[in-house]
Amino acid sequence: MSPVYCVTCLSGRTTPTRTEAIPVHGLSGSFSLEGKDALEFSPQEMLEYIRFIRKHSKTFPRTYWCEFSFYFVLENHRKRICFGYRPEDLDDIDTIHKKALKKHQIYLNRLERFPLDKAELYLRLKESHGVNSVRDLSKITGEDWSYIAKVLRLLELPEPIKEFLQNNKRDPGIVRIFNLLKLLDIVRQGKAEAQLGFFRDVVESNGLS
Repeated sequence: MSPVYCVTCLSGRTTPTRTEAIPVHGLSGSFSLEGKDALEFSPQEMLEYIRFIRKHSKTFPRTYWCEFSFYFVLENHRKRICFGYRPEDLDDIDTIHKKALKKHQIYLNRLERFPLDKAELYLRLKESHGVNSVRDLSKITGEDWSYIAKVLRLLELPEPIKEFLQNNKRDPGIVRIFNLLKLLDIVRQGKAEAQLGFFRDVVESNGLS
């Protein structure tokens, strides 16, 4: 999910510039915000923070401005708000219909079975959005940054292994054997020669040769 920005308004109004602002009034609490312009929360953390404030706060009420990245999906002639960044594959569509969003989600679920394809998707997203860190990339995809970092490591695989995986996408046995965990085991072997040797051992031990 995309980040939520909580900006304190201790001295005048802070006007957000990147996303539409949603005012949340009467929030106060024992969390220290001094010296900080903004704190990052996930939506779930933000809700927990609000519940904490309502239950435990005894300090003078303050006002906060919360920024959420969101987009609209048209469903039954009504607009539904979806928190997060607009899906990359739907950037060129003026109005996102529910069917298009569902098709996009099916595509992403399919990529879970092909981690190398997902690594290449992440690389394209980094280039198209001009971001360098996995944390920035996680804000775009809404996925955990540590998971993204693991998937991106698959780009370190030697070309012969990448070609083998691309040429055998339709073989369910190969797809099952060379899952994300197994491919990371190969990457951890270090140099290309060691990776290829480990890969050949996996192929032979599973009767794929």
